[in-house]
Amino acid sequence: AGKGWLRVGPVVMEQSGWMGFKAMNLAAGIGVRYQVHLYAIEDGDLKAIMDAQYLTTLRTGATSAVATRRLAREIPGRVAVLGSGVESRAQLEAMHAIGLVESATVYSPTRENRERFAAEYTDSLGVEVRAMQSAEEAVAGCDMVVAGVKSNETVLHGSWLRPGMHVNSVGTARRDQREIDPVTFQRADIIVVDTRDGVFGEAGDALAAKDVISPDQVHELSEILANGGPGRSADDQITLFKSVGTGVQDIGLAAMVYQKAKARGLGTEFPDFPFIKRH
Repeated sequence: AGKGWLRVGPVVMEQSGWMGFKAMNLAAGIGVRYQVHLYAIEDGDLKAIMDAQYLTTLRTGATSAVATRRLAREIPGRVAVLGSGVESRAQLEAMHAIGLVESATVYSPTRENRERFAAEYTDSLGVEVRAMQSAEEAVAGCDMVVAGVKSNETVLHGSWLRPGMHVNSVGTARRDQREIDPVTFQRADIIVVDTRDGVFGEAGDALAAKDVISPDQVHELSEILANGGPGRSADDQITLFKSVGTGVQDIGLAAMVYQKAKARGLGTEFPDFPFIKRH
């Protein structure tokens, strides 16, 4: 009735032994809830129910870090961060964790937010992070760009990119959202997505670029990791990773969190739950 929604993403990963789903619901005027149910394939046992709010943010940053390690130049550089919300924060933290952040700039429309972001990460990461007055100013002279903005208007323009840059775009997962423009897709020498169906079915900026790029011209992240697909082959290439998120990322990370929690004795046990109907 237009008052909310419910989405469920089921995943079975037979080689890993895990299966599960993430359920998300929006209650109008209240907010969004996320949860993950994690099962063992071997016996169908429900191993964990997790609040997936933070987990979703973590898996987005971690996935981009995996893509960045393959697509960016293998040297620490300056990272431009567009947006100061949780997605942008997770992106910068993940890129710093793999040793690619020498310094950073940040732009957010609200001055207080970008200055707070810069101060917090200068302190916590031990690198210089400067707040900039415009997105273009933040991007100028950078080696990598992180766009994590839920916007109906373009935030990153492809005309700003220079040879050698790598871009992560993770903020748009709806058809009405525009984070990067068609020129960004057009100028990228290599485009990698988490899933073709997801990006070209959900992300408004990818749909807007349909006249300059088609799904068969891009590569899925799994292809370049598992099958030796194309990564960066020259320092002057412009590379782009576009992500809308997948259930595989959620369940893969949930399994790791569960295993680490068990090893540390964390969590609350609920014996004999749920009830088993014998078959």
